[in-house]
Amino acid sequence: MDNTKILGILYETIYAEHGSALEMLAACKQAKSSSLAFGYFEHSKDEYNHTKTFRKILSNKTSGINTSELRRFRITPQGLIRKGYVSQNGYLVENMSLKNFIAYVYTNELLAESSFSKIVKLLGANTEEGRSVMKIMEDELRHHGKAKEYFLRYFPFLQPWQLSLYKLRESIKNKGRKFYHSNIALLEHIFYPLYSLFALIISRLLKSLNLKEFKRSNKNLMDINYKSIL
Repeated sequence: MDNTKILGILYETIYAEHGSALEMLAACKQAKSSSLAFGYFEHSKDEYNHTKTFRKILSNKTSGINTSELRRFRITPQGLIRKGYVSQNGYLVENMSLKNFIAYVYTNELLAESSFSKIVKLLGANTEEGRSVMKIMEDELRHHGKAKEYFLRYFPFLQPWQLSLYKLRESIKNKGRKFYHSNIALLEHIFYPLYSLFALIISRLLKSLNLKEFKRSNKNLMDINYKSIL
C-alpha cells in the first residue's frame, strides 16, 4: 500500500476517535448515576488519548511532504460533522435508547479493534508506532468488555443473535461511509481536469476583452449609454 493510502487511513481514524470521545463525553453529562458517568468519562479520556496518538503518527508520516499535499490531511472540527462522525442532529445518546446506545458501544469497540489490527500490520508490529496502536487495541477490548458487562447486568434477556444484528448494522454503515468518501475522492480526480480546463477557457476569454470601455474616470456617468456595462 502506498504512503498516501496509509495517511488517508490515519486521517479518518483520527476523526473516528475524536468523534467517539465527544460521544462518550456527551453520555457522561447525561448519565443518571455517578458510576455510569465515571465509566463514560474514562472511556472519553481514552478516546481523546487515542486521537492524540494517531495525530502524532500522522504528523510523523507527513513530515517532508509538500504543502499542497499536506492540506489534504488537515484536521478541522467541522470535519467531524461533514464526515458523519458526529451527527448534526445531536449526539447518539440524545437520539438512542440506553439499550441501543450501549449496543452501539459494544459493537463499535470490536469493529475499531479489528480496524486497528490492520493499521498495526501497515505500521509494523515491532515499530514504536505499531506498539502504540496495539496499546490502543487493548483499550478498545476493555471498553467492549465493560459494555458487555453492562448488558449482562441490565439486559439479561438480550440474546447473542441480537448483538450480532447490531454489529452487522454498524459494519454496513461503516462500509457505506468508506464507499461514499472513496467515491467522492474518485469524482474529484475525474472532474478536477474539467474544472481546470473550464477555468483556462474563461481566462482566455477575459484576456481578449477590451477593458478600455470599462474605464469611467473623469466621465459623466449620465452621458453613458444605458445599455453599457458599468
